Amino acid sequence: MKKTILSLLLATTFLISYSQKNVEYRLGLVTPFPVNVTQTTQVDLGSSMVEVDYKLSKQIKTTLSSGFLRFNSSQDFYGVPLMAGAKCYTYNSTNNSMYFGANAGCFWFNKEYPVSNRLMWSSYIGFEQGPISVNFQYMNWYKLNNSNNNLSIFIAYKLN
Repeated sequence: MKKTILSLLLATTFLISYSQKNVEYRLGLVTPFPVNVTQTTQVDLGSSMVEVDYKLSKQIKTTLSSGFLRFNSSQDFYGVPLMAGAKCYTYNSTNNSMYFGANAGCFWFNKEYPVSNRLMWSSYIGFEQGPISVNFQYMNWYKLNNSNNNLSIFIAYKLN
């Protein structure tokens, strides 16, 4: 059900803003960064994210991102984030640039009954060359005093 809603949301976003030149779409994979040796739950292979950027100026973009994150656990454990934020570019030349940014929003897990949302925030730094971008991302989601965090790599391809 969540995948269907997410697909419909993505398709609607594409149709509404396809003609706008200030909108960029990125689709990519999220892989774990092998640093979280003390964490019992990490982002696992097979996770994916989609990001929509709206260009406010040459250096600043607003972002809306969502996806499907799998976790390495013995159970079938996954979640769906929905976050909004901002990204700031520092241009090196016309084809490549470094950027940093932050997002905040909600995160829904499948293993909580009833399925409930948690607050989620993320900060990242990355590099973009042509249609390919790679960023190192810190993600934290929490509810009351229960918190979890991860470092991951987001590798994306710009669709337009």
